Amino acid sequence: MILSGVAKRYAVALFDAAAKQDVTEQVHDDMTSFVDLLIQNRDFTGFLKSPEILKEAKKQLVVDVLGDRSAGLFVKFILLLIDKKRLKHILEIADAYRQLFEQLQGILEAKVVTAIPLDADLEQRTVEMLERETGKTIRLSKTVDAEIVGGMIIIIEDEIIDGSIRHQLDKIEKSLSEVKVH
Repeated sequence: MILSGVAKRYAVALFDAAAKQDVTEQVHDDMTSFVDLLIQNRDFTGFLKSPEILKEAKKQLVVDVLGDRSAGLFVKFILLLIDKKRLKHILEIADAYRQLFEQLQGILEAKVVTAIPLDADLEQRTVEMLERETGKTIRLSKTVDAEIVGGMIIIIEDEIIDGSIRHQLDKIEKSLSEVKVH
């Protein structure tokens, strides 16, 4: 997911506030539960997103639903999003917060794209290799894309390691097109 600047700013602000109160894990868990609730309960989501519903009614429902089950900071954060009409960014904010939390925990997400699904052995070897290279715990996110023909593409932090057959074929084609024949 590509994050907007708004989502990053709100996630960083929430993360910094949670770190100061030493509740980063609690807020992470609250955020995960809240997003799950939004995904599973369309009526709740529709109510919160409806432009016809007054902010006060939305805020009261959030307090009623989250109440004592969530960290006070998290509840205040959701109420702020309602006030600022930023609740529509909650999924992006949650993703950005998760990334910050995992970074604090020494967890790094690596996205792997392959032409066919990875078998368990190759997946394990890939994780071990990436953990050796980065010194961090790797959480692997896998995608299958037949367009790459074979091999794999690894995206980790802002680096792309393209070991796909498609990429190699494109490089060969470019080299051949640059050859001048007399």
